[in-house]
Amino acid sequence: MNKTTKGTIAASAAVLLLLGTGGSLAYWNSTANLGGQTISAGQLKVEQDAAAPVWKITHTSGAATTVADIAAVKLVPGDTLEYTGKFNITAQGQNLAFSVNLAKGSIAAATTGNAAANAALVTRLANTATFTVNGGAATTAGTVVTINEPTADLNGVKTHPVTITAKIAWPFGDSASPASDNAAQLGAVNLKDFALNIQQVDASL
Repeated sequence: MNKTTKGTIAASAAVLLLLGTGGSLAYWNSTANLGGQTISAGQLKVEQDAAAPVWKITHTSGAATTVADIAAVKLVPGDTLEYTGKFNITAQGQNLAFSVNLAKGSIAAATTGNAAANAALVTRLANTATFTVNGGAATTAGTVVTINEPTADLNGVKTHPVTITAKIAWPFGDSASPASDNAAQLGAVNLKDFALNIQQVDASL
C-alpha cells in the first residue's frame, strides 16, 4: 500500500472517530419546553361497611337462625353456616373495571388441637363453600366475578356497595359419611384468611 493510500485511510479513520465521539464536530441545537404537567394515579380499594357482618346457621332443613357468637358454635353434620357482609369498593380512574372473589383457602385448619381432626373438618367444609356477590349466582371460593360498570370518568371517585354472602355447609349423609364425618369430630377451622379480594381487570373485555 502506498503512502498516499495510507494517509487517506488514516484521515478517514480520524473523521469517523470525531463523528462517533462528538468531541470536535458540533451542530446547532435548541430545546423547547413542552409544558410539563403533574399526573397522578387513581385508586381501587375495598373497606368493610360500618354495619357488622351477620352469621346464621341452619340445621339440616330447618330455618336459619342468627348466631350471636360464631366462635361458640359447635357444628354437626347437616349444618350450614351463612355469612353476610357489606363492603364499599372505591374506584377512581378512567376505564377502570374490577372483579371480586372470596379468597381461595379462606377456610384453614386451626393450628391448635387435633391436627388430623382439624384437617378432616377443613375437607368437609371447604369443598362445599360457596359465595355470591350482590345476590348473583353462587360460585366457589377463588372464582372471579366481575361486577358493576367500569369507572368511566377521569377524576371522579365512585363508590360501589357490595354485599357478599358466603355459605359453608357440612354435608349430611352423603357418600363420604360416616368415615369422613367421624374423623372431623372435635376438629377446628380458622377463618383468619376469610377474605374478600378486589382486583383490576381489563375493561375492554
